[in-house]
Amino acid sequence: MRLAAIKNVEFEDLGTFKETFERRGVKTEEFKGYEGEFPSPQDYDVLVVLGGPMGVYQEEEYPFLREEERLIKEFFEEGKKVLGICLGAQLIAKVFGAKVEKGQWGKEIGWKPIFPQSDLEIIYRDEIKVFHWHGDTFEIPEGAVKLASSAMYPNQAFRVGNRVIGLQFHLEVNPEGIERWIEGYKNELQQEGISAEEIKGKESDWKKLKLYADVFTEYFLKL
Repeated sequence: MRLAAIKNVEFEDLGTFKETFERRGVKTEEFKGYEGEFPSPQDYDVLVVLGGPMGVYQEEEYPFLREEERLIKEFFEEGKKVLGICLGAQLIAKVFGAKVEKGQWGKEIGWKPIFPQSDLEIIYRDEIKVFHWHGDTFEIPEGAVKLASSAMYPNQAFRVGNRVIGLQFHLEVNPEGIERWIEGYKNELQQEGISAEEIKGKESDWKKLKLYADVFTEYFLKL
């Protein structure tokens, strides 16, 4: 099995998911969507669309987003798996006809709990603390299954059929990656009044997040 991941900014990558998928025999490859690099659906079994600072409504400024929407549709129509993370989830929501907009409660950044529902309630049971970094939010597409919510935003994850999942939060980020995020988004942190130390988290947070990513990978591949 082969997985293609599309990056929307250099420093947001597969992170922990590279390890969890490859340990299960899935070969992973990353493409720089922001530089016009894209996979051919015929060559891959899974598409992962990663996060980024832009919004789905900024296609004029970031035209590569249109290509990502096309690929989401094509992978889905060919019966292949699609996973969207943060911006990727918002793009999936848009492709399936749901509204995506700036969150009315402001940006959700840092370590905060989500409340699993449906499938995720089965694999996680209780609330879990995960990493968030987003200012936009989405509605759940018609016919999709809601998978999680948070205290700040009611829609955090959804499943379309048994092949497509959107996650607003980040399971994939790791301690090495967060250092790059802190540097890359330092102006945003300053504007929001959030310190780098808050973002770095505790060792226990990272251990649990890695476990959550591993459990999710197993669930996603068995869908």
